[in-house]
Amino acid sequence: MKQIVLKKALLALVAMFAISVSSFAQDAQLLTFGFYQADNAGLSKDYVAQVPAVVAGTTTYDVEIALPASADLTALVARFTVNSGNTVTVDGVAQTSGVTKNDFTDPVDYLVRGSNNVRYTITVVEASDKAWSEVSVYDGTEVYSDARMQVSPADNLPYIAFKVRKDDNNKMSVLKFADGSWQQLGVEGFSGEVKGSYYAFDIAPDGTPYVAYGDQDAASLKGALSVMKFDGAKWDYVGEQGFFKVQAQYVGIAALESGLAVALQNNSKTADIPQRAFGVATYDGTAWTTGESSLLSSGQGMYTAKVAGNGKIATAISINRGKVDDVNYGHNIFKYEGGQWTSLATNFLEAGATQTSIAQGSFGTTVALDGTIYAWTGDDAPQTDKVYQVRLKKYDAATDTWSTVAGNTLPIGHDGGIESHISLNVAIAPDGTPFVVYNNFKDQKKLYVMYLDPSTGQWSPSVQLAEGASDVNIDFDATGVGYITYTDESNHIHLLKYAGGDLAGVKSVVGRGAVAEEYFDLQGKRVSAPAKGLYIKRTTDAAGKIKTQKVLR
Repeated sequence: MKQIVLKKALLALVAMFAISVSSFAQDAQLLTFGFYQADNAGLSKDYVAQVPAVVAGTTTYDVEIALPASADLTALVARFTVNSGNTVTVDGVAQTSGVTKNDFTDPVDYLVRGSNNVRYTITVVEASDKAWSEVSVYDGTEVYSDARMQVSPADNLPYIAFKVRKDDNNKMSVLKFADGSWQQLGVEGFSGEVKGSYYAFDIAPDGTPYVAYGDQDAASLKGALSVMKFDGAKWDYVGEQGFFKVQAQYVGIAALESGLAVALQNNSKTADIPQRAFGVATYDGTAWTTGESSLLSSGQGMYTAKVAGNGKIATAISINRGKVDDVNYGHNIFKYEGGQWTSLATNFLEAGATQTSIAQGSFGTTVALDGTIYAWTGDDAPQTDKVYQVRLKKYDAATDTWSTVAGNTLPIGHDGGIESHISLNVAIAPDGTPFVVYNNFKDQKKLYVMYLDPSTGQWSPSVQLAEGASDVNIDFDATGVGYITYTDESNHIHLLKYAGGDLAGVKSVVGRGAVAEEYFDLQGKRVSAPAKGLYIKRTTDAAGKIKTQKVLR
């Protein structure tokens, strides 16, 4: 009898303990996951995945983590964290963070058990060798509203234009990054008062920087279009201040070998063209030609306009204001070449969409060095989740058709509630590779970069570069060196540089007839006084012959 009582008491105690353990275990959740150099001898640094946030009702998640092509995937040790009380298994085998090895040649399922069960499928993909690193932060002044960066085709240096507070007004300033520091072009705040955020920036093939903006100080009309250029010492107006009597909003400019091409939206009833019409201005080196675009119906309302160019041709994109011929916020794409504007797309809307996105970062154009034209736009097709997707499209001049790059939308979505905050930019590297840089406003405004993988024809995984980023820009010089800029939450500009691990983007400053030695770190950055460590030594002999070798100092 006593044995029966003891047995019942023991069973009750076990049941109580099980209930206690069950109540202690939190919901199953993988918090962090990565492969660390300390755990894996074949890795040169730590690689950490972006683990998705848990969504109620979802029990399976996909996680991608990029590793170098040289990594041995057959015996990788993962380091991870989970919620308190959770356990982790792979194919029934208990996993210990930082200890257990697994073969990641194929995706591996991690089962996390807590008060519930959640499965994470971990897939290792090949990492890009296209590494970006921060080289400078400009904190000399606070930047106001949508800084614009361009790489000069003349000296291959990054230049950036932005607004500053000057004399209680917003005025233009331009910097360039040379010899490891930011240098002011002319005086800070050299322009008239800038209307709103309506300004644009570009650099001509000969290296001359230009700005275009709505000029509140123009005598012809408050907000009239002004264009200024830097002559090497000071900024001067191209033509008269406020030469185009329109209230210039959403201004774009392309500086070409043949002159200038400007497009804008007018916002004044007393201007030279109808209110909200699409205005164009071209400069042939002597005089301006201005007016309403003849490629659209007279008086047709525009929501916005942007311009880009490659020094030879310019492109412009505009979005209609509301419905035109039953198309809601359709977009138009134009090309300027040989003194003529032509249409590449008119009042276009993607199939299955209700409208083109009007978020300022969700549309634009860019022109590759070889003249290939790209455009990106956002739309809400297929209307199932009320999210606008962004797609990059490429123009085929031979067939006069557009196609979506990689055949699918970018992994970048935004909803109507945060439309005005999305920031995205596209650049085409000299080898023809498209790069996309963007922020995720719904997730601490994290900054990401991705590129079109030539081996797969698909987009690479997005790589996070920073947090709290806005006003993102990307551009490449003619040698393939890339630059990214963004503005942080303290209104300071950050400059990032692409470092491919070789000297492709490094040019010798030693001329013929001299003998010199130069040292670079393994990212290709020149080091004036190398300390102890591994460097690339570059020797230029008297005949101009260059020799490079790795050396240990």
